[in-house]
Amino acid sequence: MSIADTARRVGTIEREHLANKGRVEVTPEGGEFTDVQLDAPIKSGDWSRVFRIFQLDATEFEVVDDTVRMTTWQQSKALEDGTRDIVQLYSYGARFKRKPKARLSDDEITERRKAVAKWKIPKRERTTTRNGSVAAVINLADIQGGKSEGGGVAATQQRLHDGLENVDRWLDRMAGDYNVSEVVLVNNGDPMENCAGNYAAQLFTVELNHRGQMNFVLDVWEQYARHLFPRFDKARFVSVLCNHGEFGRMGAAKSQTSDSDNAGGFLAETLRRVLDRPEFAHVEWTIPHDEMNVYADVAGVPMAFNHGHKIPGNDASGFEKWLNGQVRGDHQAHAARIWQTAHRHHFAAWDMGSCSVFQAPSLDGGSKWLTDMTGRYSRSGILAYLVGEHAPLGWSDMAFL
Repeated sequence: MSIADTARRVGTIEREHLANKGRVEVTPEGGEFTDVQLDAPIKSGDWSRVFRIFQLDATEFEVVDDTVRMTTWQQSKALEDGTRDIVQLYSYGARFKRKPKARLSDDEITERRKAVAKWKIPKRERTTTRNGSVAAVINLADIQGGKSEGGGVAATQQRLHDGLENVDRWLDRMAGDYNVSEVVLVNNGDPMENCAGNYAAQLFTVELNHRGQMNFVLDVWEQYARHLFPRFDKARFVSVLCNHGEFGRMGAAKSQTSDSDNAGGFLAETLRRVLDRPEFAHVEWTIPHDEMNVYADVAGVPMAFNHGHKIPGNDASGFEKWLNGQVRGDHQAHAARIWQTAHRHHFAAWDMGSCSVFQAPSLDGGSKWLTDMTGRYSRSGILAYLVGEHAPLGWSDMAFL
């Protein structure tokens, strides 16, 4: 074997050995390299080789320049012919951060808003109220408008459009068996994603800024109201306060003033102003100030609504313990025959004797993190049902739309 061949072989062995040197720590925001040893210097800021050593995608990260550390030294190694070879080695350390995902352009946001404004479904005649009438309750939960997961804004917009068509067809089916004279459209919370503070990587994964998210929500809510409310003699919009709707500062997740500083209240009040027209004069509004529980009499049945982010536990036992505490200071909590919550992104229901409890599914694109960690996932959809004295439990004909 020639000296050149021997040198190439030694170089190959050295590179393979170096791949096992150094360590990396990765967090949702980025991470840090420590003592990564190489046999060639990093040139022109190209850290791709270092990311490949740890099987990371270099296109997802960028190195924080002022954190780079480098040391270099020479090392002697015996060759097979008895001579020795001098090699120059390098050790690097640096912090890196995740690159923000590209926001939608202003032109694309404008086009999406125009597309929402053009939604069309068949025009329906307004139902006449008669004795024994029932109400249709339509729950819009955890839209989290602006979120990038599950196809982003485009996919969320399509789900909401499909959901409106599904609601329309469901109402037609219900009209064949019931006198549905009232509709209740519910914001079950988290209509917008917010931009920072709810979890570590939020700032790097949203497609709309705060203003864009609020406009998205109002555009969608207006379309649902415009297509559903004029069909009925009675109509109501119910909103709750929520965790992703908290108006914080400096990236904080919590409100800096009070619970009333919340998108659940502000956007509902804005929608009421938008719909201040004669064709919506029959609409009643249930908008909280700083209350987490809101109540409404729906077709003679007392209902209660809560987003659910302050309810501990994930099942019926957790809800029961929470409700037992609520009734100590709020008689309406116990009087409610139907409780409607959301927040946990999957459908659930249980009978507590004094009331039925429903947990609405989400309308967002799901959580990759949850699926990666647990394998669990849930279908997106709209929870709808009829409410009235026509059924022993006060409700019937539940549908996942």
